[in-house]
Amino acid sequence: MLDKGFAQDVEAILSQTPSGRQTALLSATMPEWVANTAKKYLRNPVTVKMDDDLKALPTVEHLVYTIRQKDKIKALQTQLDQRNGDPVIVFGRTRHGVMRLARRLDTLGYPVGVLQGDLSQSARERVMMAFRSGTAPILVATNVAARGLDVEGIGQVINYDLPESEKLFTHRVGRTGRMGRSGKAITFITPGEKGKWREIEQGLGCRFALKPWRNARKADPLLTNVLP
Repeated sequence: MLDKGFAQDVEAILSQTPSGRQTALLSATMPEWVANTAKKYLRNPVTVKMDDDLKALPTVEHLVYTIRQKDKIKALQTQLDQRNGDPVIVFGRTRHGVMRLARRLDTLGYPVGVLQGDLSQSARERVMMAFRSGTAPILVATNVAARGLDVEGIGQVINYDLPESEKLFTHRVGRTGRMGRSGKAITFITPGEKGKWREIEQGLGCRFALKPWRNARKADPLLTNVLP
């Protein structure tokens, strides 16, 4: 809320509360600006960290493909055409990138919504309402959708673009396979992203089987233990 322009409103509320109050600050990450905010409003706070151990997490089916950049949109279409009706999240890297991808999929006739950081709160609510209701069951999103989404039954997560770190990878694919349900995570890796992918694997402490997309066939997915 502070990051999205509500800082003045929060400060106004705090100014009307008792000085002896108990205050908690909740954040999915702890960048410098959040740490500075904590110093400003909290007194001798106790820090509680959750979800730090990426290796002690439940399992989800993974398919990881090496692919040429020009083949990614066709590969994405193939995956979306095979979906079984459950909601799907397609993750891109940048705001402009997910907007372009969503427009492309919309032109191709796919029922899509787009979620990225520049949207107003009301626009986000409309997008999420369409996603939850099934009106737009394909959500194209940046990392803003990697945490905190309360959507049941997301059947598939597709990493159209690689995330920047193993933690973001874990949070992205952790949107599926929740509450005892099965889920699938598909990741595309272009030739220029192989170095970044090795870094993500090293951070996760596990290796994934890579399959070239051009020769991709229906195969048994690789089961790993890296998803929340």
